[in-house]
Amino acid sequence: MLPKNKGAVMKNKCLIMSVLICVAAGFAWSQETPKSMVETYDALADSILALKRVEEHFVRSMLDGHRHGAEAYMKAGDYRRAAAEIALFASEGDNAIGGVRKRLVEGGHHHHADGEAKGLYDPGFVVVTRKAKQQALAASAALLAAKTDDERNKAWQQFVAVADSLEK
Repeated sequence: MLPKNKGAVMKNKCLIMSVLICVAAGFAWSQETPKSMVETYDALADSILALKRVEEHFVRSMLDGHRHGAEAYMKAGDYRRAAAEIALFASEGDNAIGGVRKRLVEGGHHHHADGEAKGLYDPGFVVVTRKAKQQALAASAALLAAKTDDERNKAWQQFVAVADSLEK
């Protein structure tokens, strides 16, 4: 028999080894995320990505509406309103839409975070790039300043080229 002291030390060593074996086995078992959690997270990712696509479709529909509005005003000879529709197109909507976009950005949602960081998009913009925005606003201003039908048609064609480039 071992002296009392050595027996306690051995007992403690055995206890510690048993705990370490159980802990190690537990880690081995817990290194895999439960399948149901992975499936739930995967479904959540699908939903998040689907919402991003919905946002893009919404903005594209809004742009289409502004483009058609501008076209209708051009045909009617109301160049001031046509220019206003072009400006709304360039800005991806009016101030009310801008407020929603601001709220999304402040909440951490950036449709094109990388593009914003590179200066390609204004914060929160979904379809219209900074360059396209500048070009469309220039077309709007040119339409307002136009004195002849040729100048108006040139301004309109500038806008159409921008709008067409964004419809890809």
